Amino acid sequence: MTRKTLRKILSFGVSVIAITAVVVVAIFYSYSESQVKENLHMVESIVEAELNQNGEYEFLQNSIDEKTRVTLIAADGTVLADSMEDASKMGNHSDREEFQEAVSKGESSCLRQSETLNESTYYYAKLLDNGNVLRVSTTASETKDFFSNILLYVVISLICVIAVSVAISVGITKSIVKPFEDIEKNLDNLDAVETDAELKPLVDALKEQKKRQKALDKQKKQFTANVSHELKTPLTSIAGYAELIETGMAKPEDVKPFASVIRKQALRLVSLSEDIIQLSQLEESDEQKIVFESVDIYEICKKCVEALSINAKNKNVTLTLEGENCYVKGNGSLLEELVYNLCDNAIRYNKENGSVTISVVPEDDGVKLTVKDTGIGIPDKYQERIFERFFRVDKSRSKATGGTGLGLAIVKHIAQQHDAKLTLNSVLGEGTEISILLKK
Repeated sequence: MTRKTLRKILSFGVSVIAITAVVVVAIFYSYSESQVKENLHMVESIVEAELNQNGEYEFLQNSIDEKTRVTLIAADGTVLADSMEDASKMGNHSDREEFQEAVSKGESSCLRQSETLNESTYYYAKLLDNGNVLRVSTTASETKDFFSNILLYVVISLICVIAVSVAISVGITKSIVKPFEDIEKNLDNLDAVETDAELKPLVDALKEQKKRQKALDKQKKQFTANVSHELKTPLTSIAGYAELIETGMAKPEDVKPFASVIRKQALRLVSLSEDIIQLSQLEESDEQKIVFESVDIYEICKKCVEALSINAKNKNVTLTLEGENCYVKGNGSLLEELVYNLCDNAIRYNKENGSVTISVVPEDDGVKLTVKDTGIGIPDKYQERIFERFFRVDKSRSKATGGTGLGLAIVKHIAQQHDAKLTLNSVLGEGTEISILLKK
């Protein structure tokens, strides 16, 4: 992370410096050109003033400035005087670009290849009152020399700035990365981490995640212990009775009852395995996107009533469905599992000749599903724990009825996945009513 952050900061810094350097160089180059042109204008003004005052131009034949050349040209292009060359040996200048433009427009500035010096030259020419053209010039190499001197300082400054930028970038990178490294080193003791206000939400989120992870780990350990305990009892019973039959210790008349016990315990194992698998699938679906659609909860209840009618008949329990067709937003298979577990639980823990009433009623904020029985009821002190995994109010009765202790835990999990409100009302000895408010 440190190297990656440093590379990004350095890349950004060097890019900014490079762009700045290019702009500065361009400005200096433009400045050097303007200085050359300004110098030509100044020399021209001085020479023109001297010509106007004395009327003589012989002084032009002497070098005025070793870097600046001055040429006086007659109206017909004849060179009258030049500060660096013999005027009599110089050809006619009427075809020169700066001369023609000065004659037509009064003055001219240009950069072109000098035929006399054979190198790029800046020219400034001005038409005088007497019709002559005064021209001053300097080679482009002078500009290049001036620019090279400036460029040297720019490059040196650029190297210094980059060196300083690297040092600053390293410091900034360390200051940015250090809090994250401290957090990484102290993941098991986040309270010891001192961070700025900007990172406090991250630390708080990590703390909350650690708490949830610990709670989940504890829950998983408890679940594993409970599963082991629940499996141990029927397996021990099956192994014990099977051993009696296998070793011949069981009397002939006991074989059939022992086989019956083995079958019941095996069925209990099957039921327990199915509920464990169902609960595991529900927890896995929490991490995946569950497909929700519009489903008729009344039709789902009708299917469950039909499926459980034999169970209810065997227990002498009357199973009744009330209400009307109501559509909710949910997952059909999960809601069917929810209704089935509620009804199955109500039948298992009911009284002889009791009843279970399922009702589906539309409300302003959703659809209310209610399963009410006339069973044994739940004591007040246990009502908050009734939806816990493997929790049973009466363990002996639960095992006798074939309950696994996971039915209501599955109901609660599915209700949470559907963001549904679950309500329990129960009176010991009179019955239990569980209501679930589902969203439309």
